[in-house]
Amino acid sequence: MKELWPILLQYVLPSVLGLVAGVVGSLVAPWVQWAVEKRRGRTDHRRALIKQWRSDFQQFDYDAHRLGDSAAYSALRPHLRPEVREAIEKPRTAYVSNEGRAGSVKKHLLLDEIARLEKKWGLV
Repeated sequence: MKELWPILLQYVLPSVLGLVAGVVGSLVAPWVQWAVEKRRGRTDHRRALIKQWRSDFQQFDYDAHRLGDSAAYSALRPHLRPEVREAIEKPRTAYVSNEGRAGSVKKHLLLDEIARLEKKWGLV
């Protein structure tokens, strides 16, 4: 029995440990790959949303159309901070732009929120 221990330690134990490591690695690797692909997919989707929102709100005619009727606003709305959502949806409110940022106040509010989301999501 005394002569059996060195043989077990030298040949059998490394083989068993290698087998166990291979089995664990084959189970963990697909899970890690799935997590990486899931994160990549979410990031790609968020980039596409940001790009689409910027394009939509840059070209939107704020004087002729109601912002609440647009699909882009409906998609962005859940991500807006409550105070921005309230400012945009407040009824019977006249917005006057200042000299520093001419143009539609709602447009600037939305584009600023999109930039905030882009930073929050780690896309910049």
